[in-house]
Amino acid sequence: MNPPYSEKAGFSEQPRMSDSDAPSYTPFRTTFACLSLHQSDRIRMMQFPPADVSAIRSVIQRHWNKGLQTERVYGASYEFKLSGYPWYGQGSDAITSRVVVREIFAYLFSRGWILHLSTDVSRSKYDKDSLIFRKQQTPPPPSEFIAITFNQGDRMRLIGAPNALLADVRTLLKEMNLLQAEDWKDRKLEAWEYKMYGWPWHATGEETMTTRLLLLKLLETLESRGWSVYASIDQSTGTEDRSETDSWYVVKERGWVEGSAVFHR
Repeated sequence: MNPPYSEKAGFSEQPRMSDSDAPSYTPFRTTFACLSLHQSDRIRMMQFPPADVSAIRSVIQRHWNKGLQTERVYGASYEFKLSGYPWYGQGSDAITSRVVVREIFAYLFSRGWILHLSTDVSRSKYDKDSLIFRKQQTPPPPSEFIAITFNQGDRMRLIGAPNALLADVRTLLKEMNLLQAEDWKDRKLEAWEYKMYGWPWHATGEETMTTRLLLLKLLETLESRGWSVYASIDQSTGTEDRSETDSWYVVKERGWVEGSAVFHR
């Protein structure tokens, strides 16, 4: 009779489970989709259902005042070509293009499409991020979004932010001796701009650490009001000698109460 313990293997041999004995289960399957920004004026959507593609068309038409120029099937994706040049991000277009992306995030979020990652998979000089979304069967609670951009060498804009948050950021910049001036950049689009001393987005030497400290303090300020950064993406076309800063898209659960937990997605 064979011994129950294998001296060679060092453990007891267990009987193998037959296929008929294995428990039944439903295979787990995750659905992913991609939204990517191209050239100076294109949005491409891949693996989103037709209803969501149609809804994004409406979002673009509602928030991009220059409208859509054309649309088509492009390879394995569906492409929208916007009139004008939203990804050059100059002048008022710099704000409007962030509103468009903010509202795209808000719609997809409400449908359970949660950003999984933003990634740069192109070596092109003028590339932008690809945004990978994961389908969540139960959509998250109703939420609101704002955008934060880092402009020129010394400006920061909050787009769509409530007055209480604007006041908190003002206090932060004053405490760090950074606030030089502030005013509406675009009142209609609710874009408030802070101009700072120095060149935080072109910093060198020890000033590079002041810039990083500002970002940490900004995150703490956002969280104190229930906001968390949902996405940080490169959506602007740079130049041969200059790259562009990311834009932040920040989310807060509607009805959040001060002092309650802030959920990061």
